[in-house]
Amino acid sequence: MATELTAPDGTRLVVEVTGAGPLVLFVHGTGGSLDTWADVGSRLTGHQLAYYARRNHAPSGTGPSPNSFATEAADLQAVLGLLAERNGQRVHVVGGSYGATVALHTAADSSERIASLALFEPPLLQTGKHLIPVLEEFRQLCAAEQFDSALELFAREAARIPPAVLAEAQQPAEDPGANRAATVAVRADLESMATDTDHTLRWASIDVPVLLMQGGLSWPPLPDAMDRLAAALPHAQRVSWPDQSHFAIAAAPARVAEAIQNFITAVTP
Repeated sequence: MATELTAPDGTRLVVEVTGAGPLVLFVHGTGGSLDTWADVGSRLTGHQLAYYARRNHAPSGTGPSPNSFATEAADLQAVLGLLAERNGQRVHVVGGSYGATVALHTAADSSERIASLALFEPPLLQTGKHLIPVLEEFRQLCAAEQFDSALELFAREAARIPPAVLAEAQQPAEDPGANRAATVAVRADLESMATDTDHTLRWASIDVPVLLMQGGLSWPPLPDAMDRLAAALPHAQRVSWPDQSHFAIAAAPARVAEAIQNFITAVTP
């Protein structure tokens, strides 16, 4: 069932909720959608599942520019508030990549409505002022309607995907307008990343159970970021799949779901 709510700044957010049981809310990464976590979520048993499209990602609305993690955390708090109002439960939050960073910001702000965090490879060491010129070039490419080049710039300079991996992953868009639409979401995420810091010790105040998930084949600096996050959260559990990369959510949904299911079961009273 799809539900709409209004973020604190008036942006429309869309949430889908299915099933019954303890609540699990999924937060997708850059360029994701309501379907990003669907293959993982469908493998969880005994849970009510909630997916929301982050601002600037269809079918949710487009928010004001520039975007920020504080704004995204307020969105997630609004979604948590809606779910808590309906069900009276604290929520297990699952975030991937940029979505995992949103979850961290949200929990650091207030974990009152959060039962636990399960995080897959937040790009914590890829944020900062060094991205400001990248953001400016991104905007210039979009103004020149060079949308393919803008997305490639983000993948190379912000996501830091190695050239060989990027070449293998790139596919021509079936819809000529798809890349134009994608740049709206990517630009917003890049704005947040460019104004954030890479200080991982700020997450030490998070007081809910945490699961950290990663792929053994993920490229730098993702592994270092996970180690630093684990140092800031010494109570966190860790899972690593040696044969997976930053694409594990799509490539190995059964294993990701198993890790999340076991974690939630273990931390649920």
